[in-house]
Amino acid sequence: MATTTVSFRTDAELRKNADLFFETVGMTMSTAINLYLRKIVMEQRIPFEISVPVMSRESIDALKEAEELKKPGVGKAFKNVDQLRKDLLS
Repeated sequence: MATTTVSFRTDAELRKNADLFFETVGMTMSTAINLYLRKIVMEQRIPFEISVPVMSRESIDALKEAEELKKPGVGKAFKNVDQLRKDLLS
């Protein structure tokens, strides 16, 4: 079987962590990538689910509001649930 060279760019930290993992399981990155490519060809699909986390507009807005409330001088902070209850009932 003839071989060819494939070159790609990746994050340095990702590569370092991947190399450490491959060393732990006794394989090279080249072997791991070849396994991945063979699996794709064999199954005719990416061998894992690719999805995008979906957040509703309402959730995004609530997160933004929570971030604003964390800023000093904005909103109220409570040391415990009892303080929160007192404030809610007042």
